[in-house]
Amino acid sequence: MSEETRDMLHEAALRIFADKPANLWLVLQESGFDKTLLPESKGGAGVSWADACGLLILAGEHASDALLAEAMVGHWLLDHAGVGGASLPTIASSAYPEQIRLVRTHDGWRVDGKLPRVPWGDACTHVAFIVGSGTAAQLIVLARDAAGISISSGRNLAGEPRDTLMLEGVVPQAVVSAPLDARELLSLSAILRSALMAGAIERSLALAVEYANLRVQFGRPIGKFQAVQQNIALLATQAAAARAAAEAGSEAIDEWLAGVGEPLTHSIAAVSAKIRTGEAAGQACAIAHQTFGAIGFTEEHELHHFTKRLWSWRDEYGNEAFWSRALGERILAGAAEQSLWRAMVPMATAAGGAAAQAGAAR
Repeated sequence: MSEETRDMLHEAALRIFADKPANLWLVLQESGFDKTLLPESKGGAGVSWADACGLLILAGEHASDALLAEAMVGHWLLDHAGVGGASLPTIASSAYPEQIRLVRTHDGWRVDGKLPRVPWGDACTHVAFIVGSGTAAQLIVLARDAAGISISSGRNLAGEPRDTLMLEGVVPQAVVSAPLDARELLSLSAILRSALMAGAIERSLALAVEYANLRVQFGRPIGKFQAVQQNIALLATQAAAARAAAEAGSEAIDEWLAGVGEPLTHSIAAVSAKIRTGEAAGQACAIAHQTFGAIGFTEEHELHHFTKRLWSWRDEYGNEAFWSRALGERILAGAAEQSLWRAMVPMATAAGGAAAQAGAAR
């Protein structure tokens, strides 16, 4: 995709989010944003994962109440499985594969188990998930209205649907070899959630800056007080760090799928994305609400639409503790190949080599 086409896509998305239509999801679907990862020949835009994450940052900036991230991945997985006609696909977390049992009988496949906290699980038309690891990983697609599926409704702190699907002898619509395994799908989903978080953090920063310049206390705007300035400066650094982490993670997806990068479970950029955005979210929410005081918690104010999502999204697809452990295990596993310093600062090797060459030249 050319840079001009990408800019046009982002501008179109920005206009939709800014207009705040009552039927936002319908407008996004009619514009094809849910299928942007698919090739143009299949009704998509053929965007990269990095470009898709750019769209999700915009969605996060506008507290979009739509399952754009899950639908993007859902359409991508359903296309791989050869399932067409899905108007509202979603994905289920692969964090608990032991809760699913896939059995092959004389007349086909059957699925039993539990899919916890599926985004828009009750409203979706299809749900896709992966079981297994490595080459044995299998992609399973279920039609929401299939016999044997029962729903327990739920919501996260921000009010977004997170429904639990109970499966009893469900006949899947497709069972095929997966393009990635369960843990890689979890990592990919965490990166997309990081992009949404980065957008919400940036909007929280903008709201805090605006309020600090308008709210007058002791005869001057509170933004003139050094303590407030320092807090907002810290919030700005967290917003920048969150965006950088999400963008690095999304680029790791593209590099991996192109065959020039490490698997997502081995990529430090991919594993770190949710850690860094989660840490930034914690500080961003604290600083933003401290800046606004009690008014930021009122139902009428827009700040809580972002902070509630940040608090919720931190725990979805693995929190900082989950991915920090994964990062530590990844580094320790590669300790025999390289030092801890070179694992954390990969440019150190190149810099050291350049310094050695410069010394030799002198």
